[in-house]
Amino acid sequence: MFNCRSWVVCVVCITLLCGCANDFSGNRYDSANIGEVSKTDSGTVMSLRRVELKDDKIGVGTVLGAVGGGLVGSAFGGGNAKFLTAAAGAVAGGAAGHAIENKAQDGIEYTIKLDTGAVVTIAQGVTPQISVGQRVRVINSNKGKSRVVPE
Repeated sequence: MFNCRSWVVCVVCITLLCGCANDFSGNRYDSANIGEVSKTDSGTVMSLRRVELKDDKIGVGTVLGAVGGGLVGSAFGGGNAKFLTAAAGAVAGGAAGHAIENKAQDGIEYTIKLDTGAVVTIAQGVTPQISVGQRVRVINSNKGKSRVVPE
């Protein structure tokens, strides 16, 4: 019914899903951004407020959940029922993987007055910790993404 191989696949998929949550920290660089030249502006934090950060795209967590759910579901039933339980498992696993991967995270929205006089607003994860009145650098990538770091 539920063999050892199914248990191993299930444990591997759950372990991988737990690592799929997005990290919106100002301290994190994706591999595509490593070595990228960015324009940097200095400024002072005028205000901040707590926000919720969420990314709704379909990614690895959804796929892993669907594969794992399909494999686990296929361990149940016999004949044509095996296909139905596999399909149901894939749908349930994909939904669970998507929910884990795209769980909302705490974030901060910073309003910053740049030394040029311009005012910008940027949302990112809660690290690094930055406070109102603190001098910061706003790092702007060529792809339109920005991050705030202490000066």
